[in-house]
Amino acid sequence: MKQELLAHLLVEYASPVPIYEQIKRRIKQAIAQGALRPGEELPSIRELALLLHVNPNTVARAFRDLAWEGVAVGRAGKGFWVNERQP
Repeated sequence: MKQELLAHLLVEYASPVPIYEQIKRRIKQAIAQGALRPGEELPSIRELALLLHVNPNTVARAFRDLAWEGVAVGRAGKGFWVNERQP
């Protein structure tokens, strides 16, 4: 995982904002700032959960929400990518 992306994905555990929401916001910011480009693969759920010290279900929820919003595209058993056609 690129260090530039890693800096975008750090979460604040003491924040009143749910962690999954923080992850979503940080990924959207990374896309807006060019750290993630359309078609680029997102870190795996397990990889990101280990990195952030959170439950994999938390990351999975963030990724599912991003897919529902059209920001990411998920492929069963393959992972998630930044949607090439941003909403």
